[in-house]
Amino acid sequence: MNAPARIAIYDLDRTLLRRPTFTLFLLWAAWTGAPWRLLLLPLLLLAGLGHALHLFGRARFKPFAIRLMLGSSMSEARAADLAARFAAWRVPADVPPGARAALSRDRAEGYGLVMATAAPEFYAAAIANALGFDALLASRHRRDDKGHWLPALDGPNCYGPEKTRRVAEWLAANVPDAPRHIRFYSDHPSDAPTFALADEAWLIGRGDKLARIAAREGWRLVDFERADAGAKAGAER
Repeated sequence: MNAPARIAIYDLDRTLLRRPTFTLFLLWAAWTGAPWRLLLLPLLLLAGLGHALHLFGRARFKPFAIRLMLGSSMSEARAADLAARFAAWRVPADVPPGARAALSRDRAEGYGLVMATAAPEFYAAAIANALGFDALLASRHRRDDKGHWLPALDGPNCYGPEKTRRVAEWLAANVPDAPRHIRFYSDHPSDAPTFALADEAWLIGRGDKLARIAAREGWRLVDFERADAGAKAGAER
């Protein structure tokens, strides 16, 4: 992709969409394709608790959860069908008004749109397409020799410093020489390394805690539940 020198990078969960997508996708996919797998929900909850208690990381939790709810492999056709139907269900219903406004403003101002998320690539791609993104950086999963998607990650989870590495890699490949202006939007302080790459760092949310974090880090706070949030993000430069 030959990208413009102005780039707007968006996180997915709780930024472009109100609700986190990973567990929601797994439960929805199980319900629509193999409802008996919902009997395994207690195991998923136990695994989620273990992850929350830092007994193991995302790199172990995510493949286990996918295998539990989707099975040990998934054909490309099935993955594409599930992803398309999931995206149609969540977009535009779960896109907050401020996110819609910010996307419209960034497109109008000539920004290339990049989604950077820890969500699995196979369904994040459908959401990115539905929202009109130019590029996607997401967690990759392995495929077998038949092209079937496997639960195992193909490389590190696209989270925290790894997300920053992927963003920097994409920028170097797509906008290597021209002066760049980067906007980055995320709801979570774990994205601090990627905020550090941006000329405009927008923390998405509201409340005193986030306001204190934004003030301490020099980020700008915007509430995407407000319809005028996109205009505010563009005006405060």
